[in-house]
Amino acid sequence: MTARERILEAAYSCFSRKGYFGTTTREISQAAGVSEVTLFRLFGSKKELFREVLINYSIIPDIRAISVPEGSGEEVLIDIGLKLFFSLREKKEFLKILLSEVTGLTEEVEEVYSRFVETLEELLGRVFSSALSLSEGESRTKVKVFRSALFGFFISEEVFQGRELPYEDVIRFVKSLSAAVSGGRG
Repeated sequence: MTARERILEAAYSCFSRKGYFGTTTREISQAAGVSEVTLFRLFGSKKELFREVLINYSIIPDIRAISVPEGSGEEVLIDIGLKLFFSLREKKEFLKILLSEVTGLTEEVEEVYSRFVETLEELLGRVFSSALSLSEGESRTKVKVFRSALFGFFISEEVFQGRELPYEDVIRFVKSLSAAVSGGRG
């Protein structure tokens, strides 16, 4: 494993336990077995390291890897919805920490979150456009609805109510959401 990979893994672990504000670059570098100088040489700042953690430990790599078969429609949305939901579940503790910090966000962290959401929506938009044969404007709106509804469902059910939904309930919700968003295209 490279120093970069060790730092990313250590940062994800530290941010998951203590949040962005509670984690120091010294803790991350010690957990990764590198000097702080190496951390800053590779990432430049704690903010950029956090941005990289969000990109690398989220659904984004999975979405980048999706190749949409022709005429796929709603099935692609179901696949993405399930991947998003179970990615959120896998990273639930990290997400709880991030949610707890929302009220104290600094401009620099808000910028990281905003860029992350923009990247996610841009990637989803490409998949939606291709899978559903939509214009960019139609796709953008549907992506926002899809992402927001799925995230809200997850937060409400699994974070706030503290339960793990059975697979059947998740699939039922994702299928209903995908059908509503696709508008019967697929």
